Amino acid sequence: MILKLRSLIPFILSGILALTTQSCFDGDDYDFDKLSEKVNWTPNMIVPAGYGTYSLWYLLNQHEENPADQVIIMDEEGMLHIKYTEADIFSYSVDEVLNFPNQSSIDLSYDLPDYTIGIPYTALPAFGSQTDQIQIVTGNTDVMLYELDLGANIQFQLSNPLNTEVDIHISIPNGTQAGSSINQTYTLAPNVNNQVENLDLTNLNLLFNTPHTTNNDIDITFDVDIKDNASHIISGSGDLEINLTVQNIVFQLAKGDFGKQVITLDAGSFDMNVDFWDDIEGDYQFVDPRINLSMENSVGVPFQINANITGYASDGNMASLNPDALQPNYPKEVSLANPFTIDPITEVITYDTNNSQIAAVMALPPSDRLEYFGNIALNPDGATPATPTNPNIISSNSAINVDIEIDVPLDFTASNLVLRDTINDIDISDTDKIMNAAVVIVTENGYPLEVNIDKIFFTDEAYNVIDEISDNDVIDAASVFTSGTNIGEVDPASIKEVEHQIQLSQSQIKNLNLTRNLIINASVSTQNNDVPVKLKGAYELKFTISVQAQIDLNN
Repeated sequence: MILKLRSLIPFILSGILALTTQSCFDGDDYDFDKLSEKVNWTPNMIVPAGYGTYSLWYLLNQHEENPADQVIIMDEEGMLHIKYTEADIFSYSVDEVLNFPNQSSIDLSYDLPDYTIGIPYTALPAFGSQTDQIQIVTGNTDVMLYELDLGANIQFQLSNPLNTEVDIHISIPNGTQAGSSINQTYTLAPNVNNQVENLDLTNLNLLFNTPHTTNNDIDITFDVDIKDNASHIISGSGDLEINLTVQNIVFQLAKGDFGKQVITLDAGSFDMNVDFWDDIEGDYQFVDPRINLSMENSVGVPFQINANITGYASDGNMASLNPDALQPNYPKEVSLANPFTIDPITEVITYDTNNSQIAAVMALPPSDRLEYFGNIALNPDGATPATPTNPNIISSNSAINVDIEIDVPLDFTASNLVLRDTINDIDISDTDKIMNAAVVIVTENGYPLEVNIDKIFFTDEAYNVIDEISDNDVIDAASVFTSGTNIGEVDPASIKEVEHQIQLSQSQIKNLNLTRNLIINASVSTQNNDVPVKLKGAYELKFTISVQAQIDLNN
């Protein structure tokens, strides 16, 4: 961003260093008369240190050969943004909302008269049907089911106390299989114990008993038909025993009230990879930073996002987003193309300065990392209650996936924003030949940023300070419009050519011999009566930097 302006700072000193590599030169190569007005001594050498025209777009992206690595982008209006995306920052799947654990077996019995002494077959009374209830257990005790499409099977263990075969007819009154009623007959052998039978319930549709409760009961009906035998005498004592277990439940679509569940989201962290954040400190404030949560949701349950993001700076400071709880939209209809799926809906939820503390997070800056965590509350307070005519719905492939996009338009104010850079491994000799030296900088600054080089420290190998240069107003800012439709944009009429000098003292020239590193402290600020400035990619900085020196030609 703006802070890569620090890459210009080494140009200012590179010409000085170049002087020390000149063992001889031809004075006829330079027109010193043209330079005499720039310093208060007569130079006899000039070394170009740097020149060029840099658009802000180029300056901020010149080191990113792969566009995919760029965190600075330019929109259609030429405005620059910091942008970062992270896929699947939050997600949860259907089994966190609705699942079916292994079901417990259920013991039932069909009452038979006591035929211990035997009874002629022709004297048997008529037997009526018997209806019992099966409870479908879910993984959450607050789930109330209205309707369920599923695949399953019921395993029966059937015991017959009579000395003759018995046909048992089984039906599920409120269930259909591929649109047909569910009816199955099993023939029990005489005096059999735990005869095993399986009822295949592929493509089963179940309507649960009303009034609906969290017991999630369905009816199952039994009819018996006692068969005649060779003796025509029916004997036996006890009831027809029915043990059943619902197995292998694989649901395809569920409607109901799934209760007030809270689903904890997986926590994580990421680094926005904004390199210049490691090199700055000071005060700045973005006008309109945003975090966009792009959601694809096929879970038809009202929900509330209770999530947070905490930013950490490299110095350990931290700030949290603390967003308002939001209740996004959710699908309410089953796909007509496939009765067992829910068409996902997409929605973008935005956290901005109106509903979160994003300005404080971005102003840290979050140079170390951003951590995210939180939960999703199903059927939160204030949501429309589930009813049989307006149910929660979920299919076997339902899920919520949330991607994050951080978008920070470079529209901001800054004051005392300190930049630091270091030039290492300097080896300078023969500075005794330099009698006087000065850096002359001519700029035409189309950036709305004022850059000051506050200090340049000369240090030894251990980074002990030997000397320093103090200076101000090296690059003057272009002014911006303070009202109207172009507020914050550079006023082209304010761009002008400015010349500035940094003159080295005799002690500074002498101490170059001992210098092994240069530590540069610069600062950036925006002016214009605190009107935020907008950085556009087309803004240009034109500059020439030269070092003028007076060399002792006799030494």
